[in-house]
This record gives sequence, structure tokens and C-alpha cells, in this order.
Amino acid sequence: MQKKILFVAMQMSTHTVRWINQISNQGWDVHLFPVNSLPVHPELRDVTIHQPWFLVRPRLILKSLIRNPRMLFSGLARLEGSLHPNKLPVEAIYPLPAIARMVPYLNGFRTVSLGASDATAPLAYGPKVLARLIRKLKPDLIHSLEFQHCGYCVLGAKEIIGSGFPKWLATNWGSDIYYYRQFDEHRLRISQLLRNADYYSCECARDVGLAKELGFSGKVMPVMPNTGGLDMDLVKNLRDIHHTSKRKIIMVKGYQHFAGRALTALDAVERCAADLAGYQVLVFSASPEVYGRVDELRDFVGLNIRILPHSSHDFILRMFSRARVYLGVSVSDAISTSMLEAMAMGAFPIQTDTSCCVEWIEDGKSGFSIPAGDSVLIADRLRRALTDDELVDGASAINRATVKSRLDQAALKQQAIRFYEEIFQGYAP
Repeated sequence: MQKKILFVAMQMSTHTVRWINQISNQGWDVHLFPVNSLPVHPELRDVTIHQPWFLVRPRLILKSLIRNPRMLFSGLARLEGSLHPNKLPVEAIYPLPAIARMVPYLNGFRTVSLGASDATAPLAYGPKVLARLIRKLKPDLIHSLEFQHCGYCVLGAKEIIGSGFPKWLATNWGSDIYYYRQFDEHRLRISQLLRNADYYSCECARDVGLAKELGFSGKVMPVMPNTGGLDMDLVKNLRDIHHTSKRKIIMVKGYQHFAGRALTALDAVERCAADLAGYQVLVFSASPEVYGRVDELRDFVGLNIRILPHSSHDFILRMFSRARVYLGVSVSDAISTSMLEAMAMGAFPIQTDTSCCVEWIEDGKSGFSIPAGDSVLIADRLRRALTDDELVDGASAINRATVKSRLDQAALKQQAIRFYEEIFQGYAP
């Protein structure tokens, strides 16, 4: 009998797409419960998306809303158990995007707590809705991709359903454990999640130990990148165009948020201004707070620096293939997908030690592991990468071999498939 997998995941995330697309054509019946009303990523394939039914009845909703604006809010909890499956055999197309523009506001009016922590979800995508879907769908496996939104929601649904809950594979993304364990409410919820999950996966050996410390006693799946791998033919064709020491681009990760510290990275860049003559600094994935700082560095320091607009994954890979150095600064991360992609494309990686970059690079030889808050030390490492051709070319050769052995898309796809084969082997729903 065809096994049924229900993903609870961020439907707009490239990471979600790259993971699910590895296994969506393997003969399993794949479903996805989204975390909010944002559009589904257009590259998602062969997945049934479950949306609250009111999203596909815009005329009725709008008429009702005009007659009685309070009706929708007061009736949302009553409506939340009815979901409409939208089969996506070729390409994910979010149903009726016009109504979707309204829903973030409507959902923001009412949210539901995802447990003892401060994590919340739109009411229409909360644990009650998920629990009703699980009862109706009867999946053989639930796979949550990320903890604070997706995993907490699954935990809430399990607390509602109780006995008879399907097997559950919980995947830890980025900072899910490493960062949030320092907050008492989140630490409690993470521990509850881990004690309730049957299987656990992550991309850092570091996080396996943390999960066990916090109470996980189930089956640990093999450690591998959460986004799968890269096409080795594409990697080779791109990275070999430009020799690393001859490149004149510096790529800086632009996240400035609870974990990202792009402003610290840019402070280090400013300290290296004299060494950056002839280079172009490109800031990607920039948070709003970063724009003003980039303007300062360009207008008052004289750096050739700009922010890249939102770009496709392929475009970012091409920019990495033209970069001498990649710089990523954060107070928490897993392996950092952008660091792996930069390594694959021959850029010299400089990444904070709050990630598990040391599981992929040798500090001082194939990259630099740096502290998150020391812009002086970060500037020193960046300066060395800018001026030492032998260092960056040697690192490129080492990282080429690492990527080939550990980041091959074809090999990692088979490893991902084995996740589910192992779980389903001998499993009777």
C-alpha cells in the first residue's frame, strides 16, 4: 500500500522545496500543511497542498465580510477544521492569490500559541487545524521541517490527538536548538518536542548531542545538509571559469536579525577599506537595517559596495563562482547553506564559529572560523584572505574535494530516500 507522508513546513522556503523535491517522485503520497497563507514556492513538485477552505471561497468570504466584518473573525475557529486539498502534480500554484493578499491581515488578527514559548501561528494554520487534517488524512509519517513554527505546531496537534498519533520525524533547521535553548520557555518546548518525536534529523553533529541532552531518545537519522546537495556538473562548469585568487568580488551575507550580524560584518569590511581597492563588495539577502550602512560605506568611505536585489538560487551560485571571499557573521546557525554553496564555487569561506563550520572546514587552511562579535579579528581574517593568493587557492582545492565527497546532489538524494525507506520498513500503520 502506498505510504503517505505529511510535511509540516514553510511552503515558501527554498530549503523546503529542495528537500521535498528529492523524494516527491519516489512513489509515496506526499502532502504538505503550510504554516501561513503566503504563496507556495513555484518549484515545488508532486505534492498535495492543504489550505483552509475559506481561501478557495473568495466571493462568499467577501460578501460575508461586507455584511458583517466580525463574522469572519468570530467564525474562524469554527471553520479551521475544514481544509481543501489542492493537487500539484507538476507545479505548485497557490490558489487564488487575490484573496491571499487579504489573509495575512485577517490571520494576523487572530493567532494561536504554539505552546509555553512565545511562538505563535495564524489561527487557521494552528494545531487544531493540523490535528483535524491528521485525523482525516491518516498519514503514515509526519515530517516537520524546522522546530519553532512547524515542530511546535505538530507537537500541539499531538497533544490534542493523544494516542494513535502517526510516527513523527522532526528535522532541526539552523538555530532551532542551538539558539533557542537559551530561553527557558523555548527550552521547555524543545525538550517536549524531542521527547515526543520518534525520529530526529539535522545537519550538524553538534546538534545531535544537543538533542540528546534535551531528551531525545528515538532514532537519529544520518547527519546531512537540510537542503540536499548540489549538481556537481553545474558546480564544475561554474567554479572553473574564474581562478579564486584572480576574482575581485567579496560576497557578504546580509542578515541582520535575531541571529544574523551583517552590521558587524560590514564594520569589518570598513576596517579593510584600504585592501579593498579594485574589489566590489556585494551584500546578498540584506535586511532593511543594512541598507543605510551600505550607503554610508559607499558614499563616505568610498567602497565599491552595493546590495544585490532578491535573486534566484542559480544567480547567487554564479556570483559565488566569481567571488574571492564569502563572509557570513551570525550568533547562531547550523552549517549555513550559503557557506557550503560558496565553498562549492571556490570562494574562500569566512564563517562564525557559532555555526558548525568546523565540521566542513579546517580553520586557517580551508577557511576561517571567526567569533561573532569581534569586528577587529574578523577584519584581520578578511585582510589575510584578500592578500594571500596561496591561501585562497589552496583552500579552493581542498574545498573542491570536500564538496565532491559530501555535497553531491545525486548521492544525498539517495540518502534522503533511505530516511523514509528505513522508517517505513516493517512499519504497519
